[in-house]
Formats: sequence, C-alpha cells, structure tokens
Amino acid sequence: MFSRIYQSRNIFLSIIFGAILTIIFALLIYKQIIYPTIIPMVIKGGATLFADWTVILNANLCLDKGFDVFLENPCDQWNRKHVYGDILLNIPFIKTFPKFFFLYLPIIFSFLFLAVISNILFILNDKKYWSVLIIFVFSVPVILVIERSNIDLLIFLILFLVSKNYGLIFNYFLIILSTITKFYPIVLSTIFFFNKKSFSKIFIFILITFLILFLQKESLIKIFENQSQFSAFGLYSFSLVSFYKTFILFKITLGNYDYTWLKYIYLSIFVLFPIFYLNLKNHSNIKGFTSNLVITETSTFQLRFFVLSSIVVSFCYLVFTNFVYREIFFLGLIPYLLNNKFINNNFFSKFLFFFLVIKFFLTTIFIIIFQNNFAEILNPFLILFKHTIDICLMSLILNIIVFTLLQFIKDKLSQVPQ
Repeated sequence: MFSRIYQSRNIFLSIIFGAILTIIFALLIYKQIIYPTIIPMVIKGGATLFADWTVILNANLCLDKGFDVFLENPCDQWNRKHVYGDILLNIPFIKTFPKFFFLYLPIIFSFLFLAVISNILFILNDKKYWSVLIIFVFSVPVILVIERSNIDLLIFLILFLVSKNYGLIFNYFLIILSTITKFYPIVLSTIFFFNKKSFSKIFIFILITFLILFLQKESLIKIFENQSQFSAFGLYSFSLVSFYKTFILFKITLGNYDYTWLKYIYLSIFVLFPIFYLNLKNHSNIKGFTSNLVITETSTFQLRFFVLSSIVVSFCYLVFTNFVYREIFFLGLIPYLLNNKFINNNFFSKFLFFFLVIKFFLTTIFIIIFQNNFAEILNPFLILFKHTIDICLMSLILNIIVFTLLQFIKDKLSQVPQ
C-alpha cells in the first residue's frame, strides 16, 4: 500500500515538475533567449520550431501528393528527404488537424520528456543534488532536442519505458517500433539479456525485425543513399569520425608560421594519456563497480536504465555521427549512479557522476561561447576540447560495458551443466 502511495506521489510530482519545466522552456524559446546558442532553422527571416518533427509531417503530406519523399520532399522548407522508416509515413489526419500535429503534439512530446527527466533526476534521488542536476536539465543537448522535437526524444521515452517494464510482449512491441523508425534502437534488444532464455528471445526479436525491414528494403536502400543528410560534420556532432575530421582539419598558425604540429603533442598529452591514465587508475574501481551490475530478471529499473543507456550511447558514438541532442541518453546513467547504496559506497559512482556533470556543464559553456562568437579565436580549440572530454568519458563507459559483458558471459558459463 505504501509503495503504491509513494509511486503515485512520484508520478504526481513528475507531472508538476514536467509542466513547470515545459512552461520555462516555452518562455526561453518564445523570447528567443536560446538563440543563437541553439542554431535556428530559419525560413523567411524567422526561426522554425520543431523542425525535425515537421520534416516528418511534411513528408507525409508530400507522399499524399504522389512524391517519393525518399528522393525529394518539396513540402519541406529545406527540401529535406525522408530518412526514417516507412512507419512514420503513415500518420493519419495531418491535414484535418494541422495545428495539433505541428504545434500541440511536439509540445506534448516535450512535456512527457521533461516529466520523465524530472522523475529520473529529482523524484528518485536526494534533494542535496538538485542544484547540480539543474545543469543537466538546462544543458544544450536537452534544449536542442526539445527545440527541434527530434525523434530521439521519443526514443529516449521508449528506452525509459522498456527499462521500467518487465513484460516481454510490451518490450518487443516498443523496441521493434523504435527500430523500424530509426534503426539504431535495435541495440535496445539487449534488455532481453535480463530474461531467462535470453538468447532465444533476442533471436526471435531479430527475426521479426529483419522480416519487417526486408519488406521495406527498397525504402532502406533509398535512405542509405541519403546518408549525407543524417551524418554531419561540425559542432553539433561528436563521434570517432567527427573527432578525426576535426583533428585532421585543425590548423594552428601565428603570423606566417605554421604550428599545426603542436596538435600531435596535444593528442598525446590531452587525449591519449588521459584515456590511458583514467582507465588504468580506475581499473579496479570499474571492476568493482561492474561486479554490482548483475543482469537478472529482478534487476532494478535504475540498473536496466543504466545498462541500456550505456549501450545506446556507445553504439551511437562508435557507429553513427552522434549529434549533440543524442547526449540526452547520458541522462539514463544518472539514476543508478545516484542510488544511495552506490553513491555512499562506491568511489567510481561518484567519479562518473561528477564527470558527467562537468561534461554537460562544459559542453553548454563551450557551445554558448562558440555560437555567440564571444571569443572567435578560441572556437577551434573549444570544439577540439569538447571532443577530448567526450572521448575520455566514452572510454570509461566502453570499459564498463566490456567488464559487464565479461561478467555476464562468466555467469552464463557457470550455469552450464558440467
């Protein structure tokens, strides 16, 4: 009974906090305070709201007019082609209720997203961290994903629901839905490792998903021909590819002298050495931390959320160009790190949490300086330094995944009858 009352209280507070934050974000956008820190999508001299959501709606409208929106989408102000799954081309009643779909629905998405953030950051954890957690809420990744109403916002909500839900059929539905929408959420299928007979469940999931994707193979071919549209180079992306391009193109000149060779010293001292030192120094801490990441059917929501978020972030970082708005998946690490049992007893939990705080804080500060041209001469260094922080952080997360995977395999092997 008390558990139900507590859960009802948390849901109520999440709704209240989500509503308050939605109003605050609406004011920040309406008063244009977020621009140009958030790069505006400008048409006819004005910024277009929810641009990543409206391109999907416009593709639906153009499809009704007979256009192959995978090749051209003149209904969109920037003629952006459709780069998502076929399922998003079946949204009904857009013409009938345009204001609802173009304005109110993305606001609802934002409210749900902010309510979930309120739940995982504020409701479940100690109030003494609230002032620090504000850094995450008003960071550039969160503001950007709301201003664009990017589909990754919905995938974050699905990740949250999959972590919360222990029902197999419901999780099958959610993960297949998200996978045929944007493909990379296929890694959410790792949630089935928390179940008994996990490999058979993953096999069934892959079989169903690939059957659906096979039926959409013509669309998939067109989407991958448009891959230049969903891989970008610049401030709003970070990945191994993006770091490589930034590093290769980075030039240092003073007067008539070329000091570009200094970047290799920078790479050695500020990238390679910190990665080596961080992981070597924390080797035993990471090993101890991952020993508590026991993957079972009764694993807590926080642990499930942590594991799934780590895998999604790593997959995006290694495989895709990871736009800044995908950094919202880092938020999935926080509930587990702030669980009192671990924050009080595990040094690495504290270390990783405050590393995330510093990373989000500096990312926001760097982008504010960069976009507002407060110190233009520093812009290349800001980008490079942001990539450096991201790479060091990702090296730790990848290390956690490797240790967790080894622990999982060891546990599975120990269960095999001799």
